[in-house]
Amino acid sequence: MEYRRFGQTHLHLSAVGLGGLLARYEAHNGHPPPEEKRRIYLRAEELGINLFDLGYGDEVYVPDELKGPKDDRYFSLKAGAPAAAAVEDLVDKHLTNIRREAIDILRVHHYAYLQNEGLAEQIAALKDKGKVRALCTIRHMLADQQAYAARGPEEGADADLVIYNYVCRWQAPGIERSAQTGKGVLIMKALGGQWLNWADQARANWAAADAEQVIELAPKGEGLRPDLPLIYPIVKGPWQELCEPGEAVPRTNKAIDWVLATEGVHTALVAFASVEELEEGLGVLAGVAG
Repeated sequence: MEYRRFGQTHLHLSAVGLGGLLARYEAHNGHPPPEEKRRIYLRAEELGINLFDLGYGDEVYVPDELKGPKDDRYFSLKAGAPAAAAVEDLVDKHLTNIRREAIDILRVHHYAYLQNEGLAEQIAALKDKGKVRALCTIRHMLADQQAYAARGPEEGADADLVIYNYVCRWQAPGIERSAQTGKGVLIMKALGGQWLNWADQARANWAAADAEQVIELAPKGEGLRPDLPLIYPIVKGPWQELCEPGEAVPRTNKAIDWVLATEGVHTALVAFASVEELEEGLGVLAGVAG
């Protein structure tokens, strides 16, 4: 496992972090059972992952073995778009659960950081208290993604979480600006997201298909239609180019490695629904080089 200094912070993160454990389908095909979630966490640490993402409901399954103070293990908390008055209670709740004194990376939506009255000031106060070590703004909404590509990172944040993968590269200008300004970069949707089965997504002939094929392939079906303008660019494209000779579907580690080879990217947060998915994503199955 490779470790990278996270922007100008003192955090040294594994190149792959363990994302929220709802997997690629956001539970449309069912959650893995608690015992499998425990196995995923423990195997992830065994394979060198040191960044674990909280805030999706599954953080209650973090094994006791991973809790408590440890200088080379880090936790990222997704707070979403909270009111300023609610942030400290949220942070305290998760600190109690993981038995730590600080959240290493607090993630809030970019639009909320700019618009929610007093939120930026409250987060700064939590950093001064030592309860939060770094702030990462989430560029998930299309307008926030576009602002990042056009203007780069916010001066008051330590990092950004953005959508970037082999077929969706329009965040490259923002990532380049982050590298120039010393900001951290976390990546989401390195595998195209949780909307489509990886094999279906990789086999689809996107040169001949349109956005309607996403509706046809997705477990959620018509429920995705309101978000198609965002989702379609993330999943469509020539994933087959990542195949090795003789493969019909590329291994997921090829897509993850491509993201991690981009200058300015520090860590890709990837959700895995099984130990087998985790091992494939890290390139440790059947002698695959990571």
